[in-house]
Amino acid sequence: MSQRGRVEGGFQYTWEKALYRNQFILGHIFIDELTSWKKTKIGSSTCLMTHPDLNVCQVNHENQSVTLIGYMLDPDDSEASDIDIINDLMGEISDFDRLLERSGKFGGRWTLIVDDGKRIRLFHDAFGLRQVFYTDANYTSEVWCASQPGMIAERLRLAVDLSAISFINTSKQRDAEYWWPGDSCPYKEIRHLLPNHYLNLDSGSSCRYWPNRPLEKLPLEEVAEKTAKTLQGLMEGVSNRYDLAVSLTAGWDSRLVLAASRGIRDKVSYVTVRQVGMPENHADIIVPSLLASELGLKHDIVKAPPAMDGEFVAIFQNNVSFPHEKWGPDAQAILEYNLHSKVTVTGSASEVARCFYRPRSRQITPQSLSSLVMGNHLFAVGPFENWLNGLNGTFNYDRFDLFYWEQRCGNWLAMCQSEFDIAWKDIFTPFNCRELIVSMLAVEEKYRKPPTYELYKAIMSQLWPEVLRAPINPHKRKSVSGLLKSFLKTRLRPYTPDFIKRSLRGR
Repeated sequence: MSQRGRVEGGFQYTWEKALYRNQFILGHIFIDELTSWKKTKIGSSTCLMTHPDLNVCQVNHENQSVTLIGYMLDPDDSEASDIDIINDLMGEISDFDRLLERSGKFGGRWTLIVDDGKRIRLFHDAFGLRQVFYTDANYTSEVWCASQPGMIAERLRLAVDLSAISFINTSKQRDAEYWWPGDSCPYKEIRHLLPNHYLNLDSGSSCRYWPNRPLEKLPLEEVAEKTAKTLQGLMEGVSNRYDLAVSLTAGWDSRLVLAASRGIRDKVSYVTVRQVGMPENHADIIVPSLLASELGLKHDIVKAPPAMDGEFVAIFQNNVSFPHEKWGPDAQAILEYNLHSKVTVTGSASEVARCFYRPRSRQITPQSLSSLVMGNHLFAVGPFENWLNGLNGTFNYDRFDLFYWEQRCGNWLAMCQSEFDIAWKDIFTPFNCRELIVSMLAVEEKYRKPPTYELYKAIMSQLWPEVLRAPINPHKRKSVSGLLKSFLKTRLRPYTPDFIKRSLRGR
């Protein structure tokens, strides 16, 4: 391998540590085979085992406890530690609904286990990016949870569902970034805990807890100001804890994250992954490079190899159930780039606020959802039907926005981040904050829709208006050959308030 000699054997050690990185398993006993994993007791009979690199902290009071897996951030207090935050939440332990409500302000990537002395319940961050799988009480009396289903299946000697194999084989041909529908997974005895649901660890049953009130509409200016402040607070908080690599592409989401990084730009790096088959003149390469140069930022381009090396393949394929081969070369290149030293910052999940799913027909059925995202595969119909049946009480939220939130983000994105745990120290998504994304959804739809995305421009103008000088996704509107000329013309234009107003109008 090209860089292996330069790290003096560090790869072998790092690759061995990469297997099951940032993963956990929870059950009624500790697993002896996981000798190097951390062991944490919750109550009298719940045993949590975590990979050595995964952060865990716990606060106890008499027979009650709050246990954090991962990390939490308070946008209003960038100095607050995990212990500070869960100590604060401990004060709400007697009122679980209140504790759930309080948790909506926090960012990060986390799972909380709350033992109030009577019941033990588990829930995760807004988009479920610290994902949780659990045993279905209809099939097994033992409640087990894990960050990926294969760990439970191996423990309980479960066989892969034949219908799931058929689904995944078909899905791979249709989409290299396939994902599992609803709360399904490769094993019929295991369920996936979706965002906005909590799990009762005593009964093994899940329950929707949000939305818990109607969505209140708010004016564009108010939301832009509020969102800018929250994003700044989250970025400052995560930069106080970790060495960051902010992901840059030519798109809207990463541009907004770039704008939010203005206050910490001197202590972070910026990175663009050149994926397999991506030409060097692709807009997702050129735009970040030009923008970084214009703004005086440290920018790295990480080029993925044509295929994974044999040694890395073995770890990648065993790390999670049914890994995505497409992501393997990227993961290998990223691991070589940072050796688990950096937390990457991505713009993922903000698509929820960008009206991502707006099919011509607004009819929403299990069959129409399966047709929309999975080629009308029969395997998806049942899980989507179960999800739709659970939407009662979701008030005036657009169901297609909730579908993107809980299905696309809760499954595809959570799975993606779980697989890339093999490569990064951890992953941070600033939009993974319920109060933040709800605030963005409160803006009238016309300001959140393409092609102008006025909400995004308004937030960027609050944070770092100069980032609007470079074109956003120009390859979707014009030829890449005209990109450099367009950028140079824009950057020479005086950046005046009038120019900002024209930008907000999409001119």
